[in-house]
Amino acid sequence: MIKELTHIPDAWQKAWRFGTFRNHLLISLLVFCASCLCNFHYLVVWQSRPGILINDIVLSHLQPHNFSAYIFFLEYSTLLMVFIFILPYPDRLVRGLQMFAIILFARTTTIYFMPLDPPRDMVPLIDPVANFFLHTHDVFVTKDLFFSGHVSALTLFFLIATNKYLRAYALIATLTVGTLIVWQHVHYSLDVLFAPLASYAAFKVVEWGHTQTKYGLELQDA
Repeated sequence: MIKELTHIPDAWQKAWRFGTFRNHLLISLLVFCASCLCNFHYLVVWQSRPGILINDIVLSHLQPHNFSAYIFFLEYSTLLMVFIFILPYPDRLVRGLQMFAIILFARTTTIYFMPLDPPRDMVPLIDPVANFFLHTHDVFVTKDLFFSGHVSALTLFFLIATNKYLRAYALIATLTVGTLIVWQHVHYSLDVLFAPLASYAAFKVVEWGHTQTKYGLELQDA
């Protein structure tokens, strides 16, 4: 597993020789960044909209607690490990960026069409990364509900992980974070249940698109 990391320089040197890879990487980075900026901007704007309050049976049986530290650790430790171990596979990294961009776009769209108010007894999720990029001095975003960004991201990490150990860790993190987010009343159970479906759909769309265009085959055959 660790030995794979020694192939990073060779893998990127080989991939960089191909114009299709360079184009895909550049476009994917631009689209990913644009999706992030669009998502951050509109979530702040839509925070002032009135939303629907859902009577969630699951939440009604759970006394909310603050699990922010555990959620933060599981989310970003998974992100860091998957990112590091995907570096020997440049084409896989590019596809992951494209999948993440689709998830962000889909999430922005669903939040627009399904304005929800957070559960009344929600314990705010303290996420330093979100605090930096999303929240402002005047607005703390709590209505970015359907669907869960944390769970959809972890599901994607599970799908693109490069070995069984990372997949196992990502799966445990996904299930645990999904449970803790609902327990903390940050999300409705519907938000968490739908998130893996959105990630899987983005995964299949990108994989299908690359199969149709034969993108990446030159990397495998070089």
